[in-house]
Amino acid sequence: MDYQYISNALLLQVFIFIAWSSFLYGLALAMSRFLPELVKWSALWQAWLLVALAPFLPISFNMVNDLIPDALKSTTIDSQNSLIVHSNSLVKQMANMPESQAFGNVIIAVLIIGSVYALIRFSLGVLRLQRFVAQAPPSKELKQFSPQQRATINAKNIDVCITSQAISPFVFGFFTVKMLIPQHVFTMPAQRRFLLIEHELMHIKRHDPQAVFIFRLSSVLFWFNPFIHLFEKHFLQTMELNCDAAVLCDRPDAKLPYAQALIASIKLTKNTIDSAITTYFSSPQSKKQEFENRIRMAMSAQPKKVYGLGSRLVLAMISSLFIIFASTAKTDIYQQNLNQDDSIGRLPVLNAKISSGYNEINDFRGRKPHKGIDFVAPMGTDVVASFSGRVTVADNSSLHKNYGKVVLIEQRNKQHSLYAHLDSFNVTAGQWIIAGQKLGTVGATGRVTGPHLHFEILQDGNRIDPSLHLILDSTH
Repeated sequence: MDYQYISNALLLQVFIFIAWSSFLYGLALAMSRFLPELVKWSALWQAWLLVALAPFLPISFNMVNDLIPDALKSTTIDSQNSLIVHSNSLVKQMANMPESQAFGNVIIAVLIIGSVYALIRFSLGVLRLQRFVAQAPPSKELKQFSPQQRATINAKNIDVCITSQAISPFVFGFFTVKMLIPQHVFTMPAQRRFLLIEHELMHIKRHDPQAVFIFRLSSVLFWFNPFIHLFEKHFLQTMELNCDAAVLCDRPDAKLPYAQALIASIKLTKNTIDSAITTYFSSPQSKKQEFENRIRMAMSAQPKKVYGLGSRLVLAMISSLFIIFASTAKTDIYQQNLNQDDSIGRLPVLNAKISSGYNEINDFRGRKPHKGIDFVAPMGTDVVASFSGRVTVADNSSLHKNYGKVVLIEQRNKQHSLYAHLDSFNVTAGQWIIAGQKLGTVGATGRVTGPHLHFEILQDGNRIDPSLHLILDSTH
């Protein structure tokens, strides 16, 4: 495998990812001027995170049939091997790595090491939080909860833990959710206690613990992208505001007690733990402006706009369009930037024999010129991509049956490379592949007399001599 081109592809992927994320964040800032309430909707930031990750999705929206050259759609390849096998073998290709490429490899190494380090810290933080929660075993005594709250807890299998630690109430978990309530909550007036517990249950109903976990994990893995951190920050802020609004939506007369509960919780909270993967009712780590915004919203006479199913469907449609746009744009960028100097290809099969060259004529093909190069190798030998590009065909049905199992790769400058008679595939249609990457194994599918790879190159839809783009042994 050619690691030089893999490094180039990764760097390009990172650039596209950051540039696309910056566009989305700029778009959100622009929307905040005209649709401020929309930007205060936590679901928007969840959708924005998904859309930001679109460049990593291995999808393509181009019609494969339209990407197959006409010369291949109706071909009746006659790919029988010549009985005369040339004695020459193919030589391995070597290339010196330029300094710029070495610098690119250093960047990739830093990104990977940084992500691994951040992931380890994240995992340790989760373990510390789990140990902290384990110190307060689940409580079955829920007399101070309302009947409706007890029903919700039982229906959703929520573990309610009571702790003596002076912390803010929070919920935590992905598959099994735990709600940790400090004992000082039960010293509050009944209405404040009810509202505070209702807030935590509302987080669970809205699936906020899972969303918080996903945002934190994304920020950890993509630590090098500042816009993912900004998405997370805005989500956490809007999540709390939306949760406050949901609790007060049916209780407009409870605004003052709710604000009082928020202030009391802040005053009683003395200890802090890792809040990056929990949903807090209140936290001393919150900035003054964030705290004031929540109080202002709680005391506001105007009810906050609630986005229902219709709004969520519209957001899903818009997000889908953005994902399609991002994937299509990524394809264009890859075609324009990936392997600009990819004029000389890698050998598709190393240490193989050439049994038939381009335009070679013999009786086994009815005196018809051979339009490719046949590489003879044992069944199961690795076949690698000679050029980088996008896989447009990886099956045994899109082209003529004589080809057998075939992979067709679309390259830049309207060039295609074809690999026929494969025994197995390692790629799928729509996937980007790097020069030197394994795409399958040598086989004997289709019309053949023995295991070999039939290799073709097409330029502007016409077959050309592959030896013009490969480094073959000079004795051939």
